[in-house]
Amino acid sequence: MPLPVSAALAWSNLGLQWMEMMAASGQVIGRRTRRRNTPAQLFEMGNEKVQAAVESSHRMSRQLMAFPTSGPMAMWNAWARVLASGVAPYHSRATRNARAGGRRR
Repeated sequence: MPLPVSAALAWSNLGLQWMEMMAASGQVIGRRTRRRNTPAQLFEMGNEKVQAAVESSHRMSRQLMAFPTSGPMAMWNAWARVLASGVAPYHSRATRNARAGGRRR
């Protein structure tokens, strides 16, 4: 059974990952809305979102397959892992796009 500290760290990590993703998304959205986008660029941006959604649902379903039911602390810790695995594809794309945009300036 996981300790309360490990559950707290898992939830803190999820919160930090979420905040970093939101900050990176703000940069990317601001940059992409200021420029003129071609239909191909718009398609690519939409495609990127769909790929992230599919990857997110796949990762979350894999985590749910091993979801513990042994106790409340184990379940609390597992929910943090499920949500973190679902956020990871969006986080990686948002931070990658923010870094790429920073290099272009």
